[in-house]
Amino acid sequence: MSNLPTNHNENRSLSHQFSDELLTPGIDLGMDYSEIFIDDLIDNPALKEIPLVKSVVGVIKGGIAVNQFFFAKKLLTFIQTFNSGQLDPEKKRKFQDRINTDDKYRKRVCEQVMIFVDRFIEINKAKISANVFKAYVEEKIAYEQLISLNIGLENLHPDSYLFIEKLSHQDYRVDENNPPADRDHDGEALLATSGLGARHSVWSAGFRVTPDGQMLCEFGIKPVIHP
Repeated sequence: MSNLPTNHNENRSLSHQFSDELLTPGIDLGMDYSEIFIDDLIDNPALKEIPLVKSVVGVIKGGIAVNQFFFAKKLLTFIQTFNSGQLDPEKKRKFQDRINTDDKYRKRVCEQVMIFVDRFIEINKAKISANVFKAYVEEKIAYEQLISLNIGLENLHPDSYLFIEKLSHQDYRVDENNPPADRDHDGEALLATSGLGARHSVWSAGFRVTPDGQMLCEFGIKPVIHP
């Protein structure tokens, strides 16, 4: 079940708050929100003053719903990750100008991001998704690719993060004529179930990472593994 508000006005308000906090963060960017607990979110005075957090904490205090808490935790993790490291200031300014002047675009992009974040069941996926979103803001990938990569990420098993990063050092493929001595067939099978990896063909014993898998690794996974 989705944790996003079903009331249209609430949903619109939350997407406004999310875009504001994402681009002009009021949260402590030095804090690791992936490690916070429910009491931290409810009892922290500084966090409770952030409009985005106020909205979600209000829902939590009404029913102490763990799934709502986890949604808030993932949103904060996404925002913190997006604002960490390098981001082309000119590209960010261009994106921010469009968000502030094109309400339909803002709702489409921000609500779609929140939907993906809501669906992730593993906290590091919020970090990976934020890194992919950085690539979108910097115009390294198109909107359609942003959607596609998040769909792949949702289906990706966390055990595949290190495996796909390892394959990146061998051109994202396993050569059937010269496979490594420690070839990881289980890792290949797990990656294939996400749709981000496949055998070269039905006649081949080789394995390759799909273009989406490669982009997800380069833009999203590597910055998490090698911050």
